[in-house]
Amino acid sequence: MSAFRYWTGGIHVEPAHHDGDEPWYEDELVPVAGRLFPPRFRITMRCAATEVEMCLALAIDRGGFDEPENAISVHGPASGSEKDRVRAAARKLALPLALAMMPLYTFRQSPHGWEWAAAGWCPPEFTSLADCADRDQLALLKELRRRTGPKWWSVHLPRITETAKILRGAPADLSTRSVITTMVCPATHVGRTQAYADKRAAHELGLLP
Repeated sequence: MSAFRYWTGGIHVEPAHHDGDEPWYEDELVPVAGRLFPPRFRITMRCAATEVEMCLALAIDRGGFDEPENAISVHGPASGSEKDRVRAAARKLALPLALAMMPLYTFRQSPHGWEWAAAGWCPPEFTSLADCADRDQLALLKELRRRTGPKWWSVHLPRITETAKILRGAPADLSTRSVITTMVCPATHVGRTQAYADKRAAHELGLLP
């Protein structure tokens, strides 16, 4: 079985809670890729077709979704190596899809922090995404694949930081478009579309006003 097939039979996602998580619910929601998320939360993902189940804790670190140590448990596969493949496939496919297809008001602010407003949701299967998801959802999925991947901290975040630095130091008489085209793109080796995406992320992270 390929790693891709672990999560292609339809996924069901539910909120999860472990004893000791109570302080997490006192946090304020933070923006990530245009959506609001708690800084720390747990979800359980199940694939009915393959009988794989994974519970994982997520912590938002500088705009990316990180996992605290020993924060994942996998049920279904018998061997440790197979469980590692399930985790890797989830990072590439199932997790960003689960996050991108969350109902709009999955989390809500409460008087003392936040609380779950959704009992669960079922993202569309990967093979039917083009028919089920609109352009905004597909764009969010692409961005969340960036945010959940290991390159977020080693590649994307340094480039976003450099983009913000260039924009802050650009001559005042240049338009944003000119700065992006003539300064940011050559320095960061990306096209304009990616440069503007990095600019939006820089605003989100507080690197730009």
